[in-house]
Amino acid sequence: MINNNDKNSRKFLFALDLDGTLLADSAEGTIHPKTEQAIKRAVKEGHIVSIITGRPWRSTKPVYEKLGLNALVGNYNGAHIHNPSDPFFIPTISYLDLNEVLYILGDEKVKKEITNYAIEGPDWVQLQHRDENLEKVFGFNQATKFKVGIDLGKLPLKPTGIVFDAKMDTDVVNLLSYLKRKYGDLGEFSSWSKGKGLSPIFDITSIGVSKGKVISLIMRYYNIDVDNTVVIGDSYNDSSMYEVGNVGVAPANAEPYIKQLSTVVMKQTNKEGAVGYFIDSFLNNPDKYIKMGLKKKEQDKENLQIVKADNFFSEDTK
Repeated sequence: MINNNDKNSRKFLFALDLDGTLLADSAEGTIHPKTEQAIKRAVKEGHIVSIITGRPWRSTKPVYEKLGLNALVGNYNGAHIHNPSDPFFIPTISYLDLNEVLYILGDEKVKKEITNYAIEGPDWVQLQHRDENLEKVFGFNQATKFKVGIDLGKLPLKPTGIVFDAKMDTDVVNLLSYLKRKYGDLGEFSSWSKGKGLSPIFDITSIGVSKGKVISLIMRYYNIDVDNTVVIGDSYNDSSMYEVGNVGVAPANAEPYIKQLSTVVMKQTNKEGAVGYFIDSFLNNPDKYIKMGLKKKEQDKENLQIVKADNFFSEDTK
């Protein structure tokens, strides 16, 4: 049911991915003026705007501060959940088993696709070799302990995440499917883009980590009705957000899979301020989009329940 109170007394949650979504340019960290204006409007009106990203905090912080945010943040796709504006909030950190991760990276099929990789934990990073594009996105040189070259003899046993760069021609869907099917008991796998014309990134986090679970925590923490949630993303690592949030939005540059999950597909890309245009439109008429989200959820539920008897195979069929 939709809360019929005056829209100004209601609190909405906007859960936003960074790369390919909020940011106009990942490498430079730029934000479209429309997106910046709309997010600041949402914050000023008392709504919750949370960044949920595969990035670490150090490369998320400049965006958070520029936009004047004050809410929970999910880094490493949710392996690190914290509140930079509240020193009394106890962060949630999910660690990986280093031996298991190295076992995955040693897989011959995976090794053929990797061009560079980094192993990191809270404020430490070891990077295989220098890469300007990768370092701009992840801000490796801002870590307190940054080392070029993977020293397996001097690595903490509990990293928070592994990121690896793939080849330009890597079949992202195929490799992602392979990782999930063969090593799904060892970690969570996702992939995203660090910018147009740049190679895809894959990351590995602990079992149970997902962006969707960060949204569940945020809703409870701020006491936000599940119907009043908006999620905006563009790539495969964002898919779990659409399972939890009510109104799913995709910029024009989003992967086809994300567009299928979305309530609204924007005509603008991230570079054209898609996030800003939607937030402004939503705040001007929230009930319109909340109803659309609820309707799509019902349709999706009905589609899952429709099973025709003639879809089943029987050896007795002649």
